[in-house]
Amino acid sequence: TGHSFLSLLSTLGSPSSFWDASTPYHIASSTCEFLIILTFVVSTTSKNLSQVDKLWSILPAMYSFLCIIDHRTMLMALLSAMWSIRLTYNFHRRGGYSWPPWEGDEDYRWEYIRRGTLGGPWKLLTNQWILVVFNFGFISLFQNILLLYIAAPAFVAWSVGMRRKVCDQDESERSSSAPDVCFLDFIAATLFLVALVMETVADNQQYTFQAKKYAWRSTNNNGGNKLHEDDKMINDTIRQYSDGFCQSGLFGIVRKPNYAAEQFL
Repeated sequence: TGHSFLSLLSTLGSPSSFWDASTPYHIASSTCEFLIILTFVVSTTSKNLSQVDKLWSILPAMYSFLCIIDHRTMLMALLSAMWSIRLTYNFHRRGGYSWPPWEGDEDYRWEYIRRGTLGGPWKLLTNQWILVVFNFGFISLFQNILLLYIAAPAFVAWSVGMRRKVCDQDESERSSSAPDVCFLDFIAATLFLVALVMETVADNQQYTFQAKKYAWRSTNNNGGNKLHEDDKMINDTIRQYSDGFCQSGLFGIVRKPNYAAEQFL
């Protein structure tokens, strides 16, 4: 948020400390700049526009680990790592990673954009040069900056921790006696874990449903999709397969439980 960004700046102390090569600010911003160029070059040469997708689940946790300075930042980094493991695994099992690393599954929507299927202003992206500009400005530049910004709370916490350790040296006795984590941190961590479990369960339900749906479609093209008069459970399953959307489990309660949990995080 804007408040987080202002808090981040206000706790830095001297403006020159932002550019100190030993601070996570400098390391993270330099890494982000490098990845902007790398993802743009790789996506352009490989013609696979999902290069940032491969980093989406990894970078926020990596930036958070750069900010470890006390127990609070350690807790934040560990929670980020758990989020990262869940999302990386989910992306991997859908074919997102392969060797060489610039290959792998590309988001199917990019092919619709290349063909101009969506119509309207999206047809502008059928021009390869406009697509290159869009790739740099939105996919490579904006999304890498967004991934850095997602970790902004960790940078704020690092700044607060650094102030406690460096800027308050005249009050070292008071600072050392004050805990760097409090009850609110544990409440936030608990709510984070609840949301993480919710979206993990939803991911698995969605993955299982989609796998069974495509298996059902490939083996039931000759009348096997007819409803059964006496089996309501089978009928409900067939209707879901026909609709193409999971409507049971958590998806029977919330239309997009994994997205809802992610917004809660």
